[in-house]
Amino acid sequence: MDYLSFFITCFATLFIIIDPPGNIPFFIALTEDLPSDIRERISKRATIIAAGLLVLITLTGGATLRFFGVSIDGLRIAGGILLFLVAYDILKGGAAKERYLKRGIESRDIDSLAVFPIALPLYTGPGAITAAIVLASEAKDAIGMLTVVLSVVLVYLIVRLTHIYSDQIIHLLGKSGADIVARVMAIFLAAIAVEYITQGISGKVDEIVQQIQQVIR
Repeated sequence: MDYLSFFITCFATLFIIIDPPGNIPFFIALTEDLPSDIRERISKRATIIAAGLLVLITLTGGATLRFFGVSIDGLRIAGGILLFLVAYDILKGGAAKERYLKRGIESRDIDSLAVFPIALPLYTGPGAITAAIVLASEAKDAIGMLTVVLSVVLVYLIVRLTHIYSDQIIHLLGKSGADIVARVMAIFLAAIAVEYITQGISGKVDEIVQQIQQVIR
């Protein structure tokens, strides 16, 4: 197994889906009028929760699928559709994220705000969960699994850095610049979604063909 190529694939896929640069405006909008110490507390708590959850899903996702009798190809198809819908929402202006933003602003409970909507679903949504399980299923051994976990941790370290330097990044990019970054990422996300769907369909077709061949024999 080419671990370097696998790491690049894992990191790029998760980075595009989690989209740290594109989520900066939402983090700022949710926390801009809070004191800096409270804002820092929310950032740390949200990042730890989001990263911890995705690492846990990465390590246990396969067993969970087996428990519910769901095949990885079925997950690829369902997850690909979800990813495509997320990408479409971003390209259309992020209406779903705006709804999460509105709920967060209305609630204004500090601890709850870190969990919802920042950790879930802003940074660990259905797309990231699906990608983590699919990537973990492609790991051939313990080193491969460690590679996926390392990719998850690195992406969330970048998330944390974007929070720390969020004001400077927004000042550099501007609101329109951040929107452009998010929409460019969404195009790649849509492409990843199509790959997941086609791989899932291909796997399902192969499975059906094998079952038919066994019946004929």
